[in-house]
Amino acid sequence: DGGLKCPFGEYWACPKVEEKAILGQCTGYAKNCKVGDILNSDGTCTTDKETGKEPLGVVIVIKDSCGWAMTAESIKSEIKWGGYGTDIPSLPNYTDWRDAAKDFDAAGNTRKIIQTGNSGTYPAAWAAVNYAPDAAPETKGKWVLPSAGMLNSLYANSEAIQNAIYKLGGSQLANAGHIWSSSEYGESSTWYHCPNSPNSGFLSTGAKYETEKYHDGYNI
Repeated sequence: DGGLKCPFGEYWACPKVEEKAILGQCTGYAKNCKVGDILNSDGTCTTDKETGKEPLGVVIVIKDSCGWAMTAESIKSEIKWGGYGTDIPSLPNYTDWRDAAKDFDAAGNTRKIIQTGNSGTYPAAWAAVNYAPDAAPETKGKWVLPSAGMLNSLYANSEAIQNAIYKLGGSQLANAGHIWSSSEYGESSTWYHCPNSPNSGFLSTGAKYETEKYHDGYNI
């Protein structure tokens, strides 16, 4: 903004650099974004599609100046979570919805799941980490299963998120079916969100939203 004035009357100025996120890293840029924004491949957030920018998804959580975005459409449908009857020791078990709603460690959860078994054992988590949009192939390995807290934010901010999904040509959240989380309930169950349920409140209603890990009608 005008640079620094020197005693002899000249100015020194640095070019203005656009602040943006680094995809897959928490740099603090998300403080400039809000839930319902569109995340673009250049790391910027916008309120609508913009010429020259390739959208990757919609911001569903902002927490501690870090943000997470979801794709406008499910990347995989009718997929199993996996590991039925097997409790992952390193993954916390949340049997109370109040505790599950505080879980935002989707990256840590997903990492623990894929370290426990292969794509045949835990298909949902592996499908997430193997995903990459055409506009950002370098993000492969950085996509994760959402945590229960993130899906709770999806429910709480569904109107703003749905509006952004429409802008990207996506369909209604109600058509997304059941959405797996990376938050484990126990050895045979995990948390999920069902947007089209008659009682669609995820966790915040106090209801137990859990299902068998090998149910094959759920999405990511």
